[in-house]
Amino acid sequence: MKYYMPPEADECLHLVKEEFARSFDIEESFISDWLKHHNKSKGKWIRARLALASGGLLGLSSQTYIKWAVVCELIHSASLLHDDICDKDSMRRGKKSLWKEFGIPAAVCTGDYLIAESFRKITEIEQGWHQNILLKLLSCSVKEIIFGQSLDVSLDHLTLTKDQCRKIAIDKTAPLIALPMMGMFRCKELTEDECVALKEISNELGFAYQYLNDIENIIGFEQEISSDFLKGHPNFMVIRILENLSALEKKVVFKQPSKFNDFISERNFIQSQEEIVAILKNAMLNNHRLPIIIQPIIESLKDEIIKRLNLI
Repeated sequence: MKYYMPPEADECLHLVKEEFARSFDIEESFISDWLKHHNKSKGKWIRARLALASGGLLGLSSQTYIKWAVVCELIHSASLLHDDICDKDSMRRGKKSLWKEFGIPAAVCTGDYLIAESFRKITEIEQGWHQNILLKLLSCSVKEIIFGQSLDVSLDHLTLTKDQCRKIAIDKTAPLIALPMMGMFRCKELTEDECVALKEISNELGFAYQYLNDIENIIGFEQEISSDFLKGHPNFMVIRILENLSALEKKVVFKQPSKFNDFISERNFIQSQEEIVAILKNAMLNNHRLPIIIQPIIESLKDEIIKRLNLI
């Protein structure tokens, strides 16, 4: 059975896009140019749609969940800019990344502006107690992402363990999956068990998303082929590939990183795909702990990952 994002995810999406665009329309000429460049690489508005769907289904004020959807997209955009700098990725969604086009200072300033703007947007929410809840949640989520990124840039990718790589993936990716829905859960004052279940599910989905991105890095989907390995960044599939090599093969790869692709086999992809399916299955074990009306949203996220996985 296939699940699709509930219609509430799209009913107000045009309003989110309009508000988001206003945050990008500023008078400061340099940052304005940088924002325009960054906005050329269009995303899927997944986080906005998660906020809209969960807020709408839970019966919250549309003013709250529309503003919150904008906030989630702004903070996600900021994380992409800073992540590209840390990973030295020259491509973002098939286009030249901001730091590569305008330099690292430009990307840092633009990302900082988007973070500041995301917090400012929360102050526009009319219900004051919703402001307090969401300000705290956003601050805690940003810190989680920073902690994950600090691990990412500090650990040696050649000696990285699966557990370490999983922790990095969860800390960096899961908060931005949980954030849109968790904000609405907290505003609706759902039970602590429901919030914990959402966190646990988001951790597994975040890991699955990052693992999928790692596979796409290996094949060079809208990015440089195997750039994670060549630039020394954590990649779960790299760990999978290395553990299947002999001591002699590892010695060759470590000495000549450019030969890494010569040791990638179809078996590596099959194993990685099977692992992602198992991660998703584990995530769905907790779906019954969420409100019934929210469960299809989680299923739609799982289906999105499976769809992308089948394209590899």
